[in-house]
Amino acid sequence: MATQASALRLSIKQHPGGAQLLAESPGTLSTGALSLMGRLLRTLLDAGMPAGHCAVAADTLLSHVTGFVLQEQNQPDEPPPVTAERYAELSERFPLLMGPSMPRLSQDEKFTRSLRRLCAGFATPA
Repeated sequence: MATQASALRLSIKQHPGGAQLLAESPGTLSTGALSLMGRLLRTLLDAGMPAGHCAVAADTLLSHVTGFVLQEQNQPDEPPPVTAERYAELSERFPLLMGPSMPRLSQDEKFTRSLRRLCAGFATPA
């Protein structure tokens, strides 16, 4: 699953608006999206997931990849400049987000870790 999700992320990142198209594809019964969903369902079934859980797991995974890439594609090329004063203000107001205990991860690392969490969740009985 993680391999397929990573490949999908890379594929749709290469196309401006690719995540938006994927997000809209279920409503249009796109053969590409149906093929993708079929491959994910087969992977889940082959991994031993009960058939009754596969559709939700595959949909969750696709939604995660799509949402992640939508965020990536909508990021500014460069972060906005932040003065030291503004950073201190934000850190005080949002300590859980801006504080030193929050790791600063690359997008690739965030994606890898989020996939691990999803896959671990899929592996636990519902």
